[in-house]
Amino acid sequence: MRLDQERLNAAIRGLYEAAVTPEFWKPALEEVTDALQAKSCHFFSNNLAEVRDDLFVTVRMDPDFHKDYMNTYAALDVRFPRIMDGPIGKVLHGDLLWTEEERLASPVYHENLLPFELYEVTGAQLAMPGRLSWLGFSLYDEEPWQKDQLDAQQLVLGHTRQALRMHLTLAEAKANADTLGDLLAARGQGVILITADGRIIFANSQAEALQQEQVFKMSSRGLVFRDRGLNRQLALALEALHFRSGVPSGEIVTLTETTDHQIGVRFLPVPGGIGGSGSLLAVLCIPLHMQHGPDSSEIKQFAGLFRLTPSEERVVGAIAAGQDLSQHGRERNISLDTARKHLKNAMAKATCRSQKDLLRLVERFCFFRLR
Repeated sequence: MRLDQERLNAAIRGLYEAAVTPEFWKPALEEVTDALQAKSCHFFSNNLAEVRDDLFVTVRMDPDFHKDYMNTYAALDVRFPRIMDGPIGKVLHGDLLWTEEERLASPVYHENLLPFELYEVTGAQLAMPGRLSWLGFSLYDEEPWQKDQLDAQQLVLGHTRQALRMHLTLAEAKANADTLGDLLAARGQGVILITADGRIIFANSQAEALQQEQVFKMSSRGLVFRDRGLNRQLALALEALHFRSGVPSGEIVTLTETTDHQIGVRFLPVPGGIGGSGSLLAVLCIPLHMQHGPDSSEIKQFAGLFRLTPSEERVVGAIAAGQDLSQHGRERNISLDTARKHLKNAMAKATCRSQKDLLRLVERFCFFRLR
């Protein structure tokens, strides 16, 4: 029996495509199974700490075989300690997988394998830390495996192990990014992760919402802001990331044209990326009106910058906290006209034409100076 080496090589390349796109695992293993001239394939990788299947694929095999084995027969399998203590990364077959004595005595063989017509089977541990990972194949009949089939399986095993490692690394990176994205979205912050060549690999729900407000546009070409200053800052940050010269501290506040809300933008390098994915640039987009109001220490620093009097500082703190002037006047036991005078003086010192402009200035000050 001669295997088609070109077909086998093409099937192996499919394993690496599956590492990046999990939906491709089944078709990739179907191609591998056919290239090996095998009947079926059984592949899984379990997280031992969480006792769950992260990855489970069968090819021309009833999925109930795996469920029955894990739920019922694994505890009865007398081979289990021997196989787990056996060689790692080696294809087991024949007596290495089932001795004649084990075949005759084990209910696993008679009640689990034979009913599913799994006669001549192979299996191998993929040796992933903290995981039980297994790859096995079966033949159409009880004829033994040919040497070239076993050699090819050993080759496939090494590539499957590497593809699985890539798959798990990328899955961890995505989980970390999703967690980060959910956390920041809950705070009203959009996050976009960009590679050094400008490719977007992640954007959370708040970033998608900001795109709907036309703050920026995300596409296969990358990220483009409506604000030209932000685009220049982004280009500098990506250039610094690409040449590993350190991303300059980039913080710019821009206004959306649709809601008139201020959006704070920060560019932050992520050295080494997430899960070893390479250095990334995190773009944080922060709608300032959605953040918590300034506290007393922030108002005090703002007042010191513009040399506000204590009365002017208090009125700025009040309107920043959402109070109106009449409420502030009652709490301070001053007239509404006096409260208006304090606010007018504060606006003049901060060169603001309106109360709205003053609030925006406070937002920007807190974003740049303290948060």
